[in-house]
Amino acid sequence: MLVELTIKNIALIESLRIEFARGFNVLSGETGAGKSIVVDSISLALGGRADRDMIRTGADRGMVQAVFDISGNLRAQQTLRELDIDSDDGLIIIRRELSRSGRNICRVCDVVVPLGTLKQLTATLMDIHGQHEHQALMNPARHLDFLDAFGGEAHAEILGKVAALYAERSGVASELKRLMNDVSERERLVDVLSFQVQEISAAKLKPGEEEKLEKKLAMLENAERIRQSVEAAYTLVYQGDGRSPSAQEALLRSADSMERIGALNERYAALAGRLRELYYGAQDVGYELQSLMDEMDFEPDLLDKIASRLDAIKKLERKYGATVEAVIEFGAQAAERLNGIKSGEASTAALKKRYKEVDSALREVCGELTEIRRASAARLSERIRDQLKDLGMGKTRFEVRVVPLPKPTATGMDGVEFMISPNPGEPLRPLASIASGGEISRVMLALKAISVDSEGVDAMIFDEIDTGVSGRMAQVVGEKMCLIARTRQVLSVTHLPQIAALGDAHFLVEKIAGENRTDTHVRLLDEEGRVRELSRLVGGAQDSESSLSHGAHMLQEAAERKRALMRNEN
Repeated sequence: MLVELTIKNIALIESLRIEFARGFNVLSGETGAGKSIVVDSISLALGGRADRDMIRTGADRGMVQAVFDISGNLRAQQTLRELDIDSDDGLIIIRRELSRSGRNICRVCDVVVPLGTLKQLTATLMDIHGQHEHQALMNPARHLDFLDAFGGEAHAEILGKVAALYAERSGVASELKRLMNDVSERERLVDVLSFQVQEISAAKLKPGEEEKLEKKLAMLENAERIRQSVEAAYTLVYQGDGRSPSAQEALLRSADSMERIGALNERYAALAGRLRELYYGAQDVGYELQSLMDEMDFEPDLLDKIASRLDAIKKLERKYGATVEAVIEFGAQAAERLNGIKSGEASTAALKKRYKEVDSALREVCGELTEIRRASAARLSERIRDQLKDLGMGKTRFEVRVVPLPKPTATGMDGVEFMISPNPGEPLRPLASIASGGEISRVMLALKAISVDSEGVDAMIFDEIDTGVSGRMAQVVGEKMCLIARTRQVLSVTHLPQIAALGDAHFLVEKIAGENRTDTHVRLLDEEGRVRELSRLVGGAQDSESSLSHGAHMLQEAAERKRALMRNEN
């Protein structure tokens, strides 16, 4: 339930805090006092449309904060767990901040969340029913939504199947259209892709080839310098130049010399061993240098061949990718696309077959959905008639009519329209074409009374849905709201004294004009204040003895009527 609402710098409200009660809360006030501002502020907290024009003139920022008690709301608790947000002893604080820059921030328990996440949570907390829903009820295109919302789990499950099959069929149809359109473009693509695949394939590229060739090219370009260095090293280490011994020969002589005196001292013997090891190492180096000299017998035109190959690779890289690997990958993708286009006729035939299969399955599931909807429509019609009987329309005939559509849609092959005959002897006609404002209000209230348990929210706002209702019917509508308020918190914005008298808590919305500014205030009325407000709503002079007496009598009668309602329900 909504525990507390705080509003700052929104429209005519500078600063306002309202503590709501359980049960039936009523808001009334003069036309233009700001009742709609309160409802719009609640809507804003729930994730409704944010407009910088809502910010109070002269202020840079506006804010709405709503505190909800979710201790008994399992859906809301589960949603919070999924969002990894902790509530404080069953209370959650939702805060919406607006700025003239256009930026608005949503917070849940001081955690900044996206607007979509906020709406996901608040969908489990509160519903607002107002004039826009009257308009939805007058629009036959929306009647399907009302019926589907009334259906149970099996209804929702098969509706999901229809949506999935319709999406699959739409995807197959789009792919078919893509394949069958623009034959000339496909032919052009075949030519381009064929050339690309042939050019890359003919090059016979290998991963890592470019790096190897560049290293080899560097070797060839420095061949003379390499040859001179290797020969010099070979001469000094292994061969010698005739004037002085080679390194290996000098090491061998040194080792022999030290071995001759090795028996005289351990150090001499150790040095002889180390010199012998150096000799063998120098000998191995000499063999390796000789091998390098043998390998330097390059082909005369090898340098030109490698340079030419590298040039060909660079050209392919400029056209198809930055590396050899990228060019190879480009060629593979081009070949795949080419094969896909060439096999287009086979793909088209397969897609046509798949389209027929999915279409057949879709129509079959749509047929199942139609049967479920007809059963739901019969139940909903009966439930609405029962509710309308309670609302003083006992002789009204009402029918939820399911009519076939020529082809499947994402919601099936059904159209739904509410039909009504308010007067005996008159045929059923579309609700939108004949119902009065009062009848529309009662049908809407009947729908809400039916759906109150299935919707699973703890709080509901009825924003002047009593339009067109008066007299005894106003009391009946108020009594229906009282019954809903037994299990749900109800907030009703009303101008009818019969409804206002039935409230458990009555708030007065009033506009107070100062020297330079006008402010909207909301205050909880005590019994005396309620009597005065009821006398105003009736239309009498608030301070006259007769009007005050009438207001007090209405309040007393309403209390007795509420007790009777509770007894009857129990």
